[in-house]
Amino acid sequence: MINTNEITNQKFVIFLSAAFLAAYIPLSIAGIAYKNGNTLLFMFLFRVIAILIPLAAVLIAKLPFKKLGWKPKFSFKYFIFALIGPQLLSWLGAALFFIFNREAFGVSMDGILAMIPSDIASMSGMADIDPYPYLGVMTVMSLTVIPVSQILPSLGEEAGWRGVMYPYLKTKLGPVAGKLAGGALWGIWHWPLVILGSYFYEGEYFGKPVLGPVVICIALCAFGILIDYVYEKTGCIWIPSLMHASMNASTMPVLLILKSGYQDLSILGPSCFGLIGVLPVIVIAVILLIKGGAKKPA
Repeated sequence: MINTNEITNQKFVIFLSAAFLAAYIPLSIAGIAYKNGNTLLFMFLFRVIAILIPLAAVLIAKLPFKKLGWKPKFSFKYFIFALIGPQLLSWLGAALFFIFNREAFGVSMDGILAMIPSDIASMSGMADIDPYPYLGVMTVMSLTVIPVSQILPSLGEEAGWRGVMYPYLKTKLGPVAGKLAGGALWGIWHWPLVILGSYFYEGEYFGKPVLGPVVICIALCAFGILIDYVYEKTGCIWIPSLMHASMNASTMPVLLILKSGYQDLSILGPSCFGLIGVLPVIVIAVILLIKGGAKKPA
């Protein structure tokens, strides 16, 4: 892990400026592409280009890139927490959401089909897939293939956020305020997707377009505490990257259990980025802070 004495104020400003300003162009275009149904362009700009910019910003700011914790350190306890934790919390959040919105529950392909162009859905035959076995397959894949395959893309963000931004902010603001500020900035980084593309929160949800950007910051503040916790405990950048990937993967099966026509409720759930869906994550985040997961680094 980087010694925070090596992150000068000037270098941090350069890092943050590069991480945001360079990313906001592809993120903005990606948001518009998502809104217009151009999923392939969206995936390329967001999942290939923008997601690597925080890592590039570390190099641009001439920060000690080699000290981010590249040497793999296997800890079974933190590996399992990183892989399975987001999945369990996501399903708990979805269950909580459906307790209050029972009429919205229903297994269908509508949520998945809404994310991909109609011509691709038609050519691939996805529109004719039975959603019940597909839900089982996606649940297994979200615990195995998807998070493992997404470690490298997630690494692009983790190298910048948990590797540089969180240590700096925790040193300057204190461990709790630093993590909250880091989570807020992490959420703000995603604002072009939320505001221009209605990404994370579909439909004409209550409070649009103001509430969405606020809720994504709340959700990522909570998740940021969990992800930073495993980085603090392992000192290995690969473990938070796995947890980040698992967090993203956990939303995919949930798309299959929301009825069509209920997208306006997405600001609440059932995904772990909704106000209700994220509540289990917030509970664990608070427990980690109370139990010392936010101790100031030496």
